[in-house]
Amino acid sequence: MNLVIVNFEDLTKDPAGVRANATPTPGLPDVWIDALVGTGSVFSRGYAAPGIVSTISLTFPSSDHAEQFCLSVREVANLFDTRAHIRKISAEPAELTLREAKHGGRIV
Repeated sequence: MNLVIVNFEDLTKDPAGVRANATPTPGLPDVWIDALVGTGSVFSRGYAAPGIVSTISLTFPSSDHAEQFCLSVREVANLFDTRAHIRKISAEPAELTLREAKHGGRIV
């Protein structure tokens, strides 16, 4: 199992980093995340606004699946003029992190 945590940067307050004539978003629309997840399993979502995901935590059955999701989510985030910051955690540390989450520990 591979754990992936994605934070989407809110560029609405500082739009200098977006494409010309583009309107930045504070995250990625929920429906796009759902379309990209594939074989992954979402266990946590944080919202910047209704229907706009700012943080998402997922698990994937293999590192190949996780890598494909990361590549795709970066590309889609660029289309929505937000920036995806991705943190991948391999199998063993992911199990520890998930156990902490189930027992009230903090997720970074």
